[in-house]
Amino acid sequence: MKINMKKALLTIALASAFSSAQAATVNLNGGSFPYDLGVNPNDGNIYSVTHNVGSFLDVFTFSLNSASDTISSAVSLLLPGLGGGGSSYEINNGTLTLFSDPDSDGAAGVNVQLATIGYGDSTGVLNYSNAATGSYYWAVAGDAVGSNGGVYLYSANTAVVPEPETYAMLLTGLGLIGFIGRRRIAKSAAKLLPQGGSGLNFA
Repeated sequence: MKINMKKALLTIALASAFSSAQAATVNLNGGSFPYDLGVNPNDGNIYSVTHNVGSFLDVFTFSLNSASDTISSAVSLLLPGLGGGGSSYEINNGTLTLFSDPDSDGAAGVNVQLATIGYGDSTGVLNYSNAATGSYYWAVAGDAVGSNGGVYLYSANTAVVPEPETYAMLLTGLGLIGFIGRRRIAKSAAKLLPQGGSGLNFA
């Protein structure tokens, strides 16, 4: 019983941490899918998804208008039953998978699996770097095996990858700052040394 209570407290703490990060919690169920996250989704929302007993596959569609890094996470909320009974909410065999969707039709049609990871009562975090412009979807699947089904929390975020020109400008700027700093040091050193004395060589 102590182990179940610890898991319940951990689950509540995790749910509080998810929802306290200035993100709105959106409650969904099996009838909410496919769910469109829009263009370049950010972590402005946490999705709490409830399922009845049985297997499920939830599709979160999104698109990118420039090359981006993506990250998403899912965790099952394991809620123990009252009086030491079985779990009231639990998910087994959870997977979180990223697919490219060239036809922009969600899970229908021909799609390419890019990455996958498992989740359960520990969080599954899926990172994918430098995803090209286009349509994608995250598929969250599992088996709701608790007496009341299963609940999981899901979040997603994307960040634009800087283009090579941005790196070139950054390096040019850093080089210019270094050149200016070096000239200032040389000028200051020249003022401090007496005329005709030995100088410092900054070349």
